Amino acid sequence: IDKLIFIIILSSTSKICLSHEFWIDPIKYHLKNNEIIKAGVFIGDNFEGSQIAFSKKYFKNLNLFSNSKKLNIKGRLGDFPALNIKKTFLGLNIIQIESEMNYINYNGLLKFEVFSRKKGYRNLVNTHKEKNYPDNFVESYKRYAKSLVSVDSFDGNDVDTNMELELIFLDNPLINLKESKRVLLEYQNKILTDHQVSIMSLNDDNFKKEFFKTNNEGYFNFFFKKDTKYLIESVLIIEGSNKKKDNYAKWHSLWASYTLKTPN
Repeated sequence: IDKLIFIIILSSTSKICLSHEFWIDPIKYHLKNNEIIKAGVFIGDNFEGSQIAFSKKYFKNLNLFSNSKKLNIKGRLGDFPALNIKKTFLGLNIIQIESEMNYINYNGLLKFEVFSRKKGYRNLVNTHKEKNYPDNFVESYKRYAKSLVSVDSFDGNDVDTNMELELIFLDNPLINLKESKRVLLEYQNKILTDHQVSIMSLNDDNFKKEFFKTNNEGYFNFFFKKDTKYLIESVLIIEGSNKKKDNYAKWHSLWASYTLKTPN
């Protein structure tokens, strides 16, 4: 039994290490005024993942936004689910998490090639070889997650929370679902054009994954369906710092995610 437990722990942690998708999943996305926001934080792939407890490693910067209001979210080491937010605002509430810097060691180029191609970088391995980088190398990465929760009302707008890589709804995605909504992608507060964004949706166990490219104004249009949970994500891969403090990372990836659930 001990051996089996060890194998389960090993397989779940290695799964966490190799799949960077990181998202917030509130137990309830639409709350009444006196309810607490309870939300799990997950690492995995395609809406399937391992829930992580609260720790400083993953929660460097943690806030709740509503219009011009901002509230620092406190957490305790080991909290599970990770987020328990007692004070909320009327209307749209945006949970924001920025992680610490993390690192992954690649032994060989295959996994890096699969990952980079999946995220829209078809020729990155060729660039890696042209730079004479070794096959065994380190990648640094940071995660930027948002989640949209409503309290008593669907009124309000999304907020630019000033993260390095960020998805922003230019239109409220919880109302007027017959109209398409614009989803913007920003890097360092500037629009990111012609960049891949994926949208995963879950409705009655029906899973769907679609890919989009931002236009020359940095956004794409999407029709949200009612009573459906969404995970929107995009990854930007840039040159690593190659410095000692970052384990001589050759590449640095930034992961942005956004979760929401449309009302019934």
